[in-house]
Amino acid sequence: MTPDEFRDILQRQSDEQLLDPCLYDELTPYVFEPKPAAWDAFRDDLVSRLKVSRADIRVIGSGRFGFSMKPGYNLKDFGDTSDIDVIIVNANLFDELWLALLEAAYPRSPITEQIRGWLHKRRVELYTGWLTPMGIKLDRKIVGDKATPVLQFNARWFNALKQASRHPPRRHEDINGRLYRTWRHAELYHINSLAALRKTLT
Repeated sequence: MTPDEFRDILQRQSDEQLLDPCLYDELTPYVFEPKPAAWDAFRDDLVSRLKVSRADIRVIGSGRFGFSMKPGYNLKDFGDTSDIDVIIVNANLFDELWLALLEAAYPRSPITEQIRGWLHKRRVELYTGWLTPMGIKLDRKIVGDKATPVLQFNARWFNALKQASRHPPRRHEDINGRLYRTWRHAELYHINSLAALRKTLT
């Protein structure tokens, strides 16, 4: 799909209808088009390391289409300095991290004063049903051994993305990973983003 074709679809379809091309269709993402088999290898690395299924994994944004979906970027082309944005939708994995965080750092004084920066951001994410594991910074000096499950989760997440990053045939800057609890949470995020995108393209 070209940016002009997407502009046309944006005029003819609702945000709910656009969820299929933006989130659900099974087409090979743009970053893997030169070598479709690499898309399977990419997902299989994440499947084996995170214990999810292929169906839980999507590339979104510019890595999916070849142009950016961020409001204000005017459907900018994917380039060597672009990131690949990956989402994983899995309630069990989400709850594993969420509960590990609560057990390590329940949001109550004095822990909230000691780790308020990332904790505030994660609370905002949780409200909308997603987490960015690499944005979680737990200090063993503050929370002690309770930090271990969270740090182990983050190491597993980081290593999975690092291993998978070998497969995309197109050059890219980095791979970002976001963990959603359910597909409806992912849908609501995309609907909100599409509404914002429409405003910047009109």
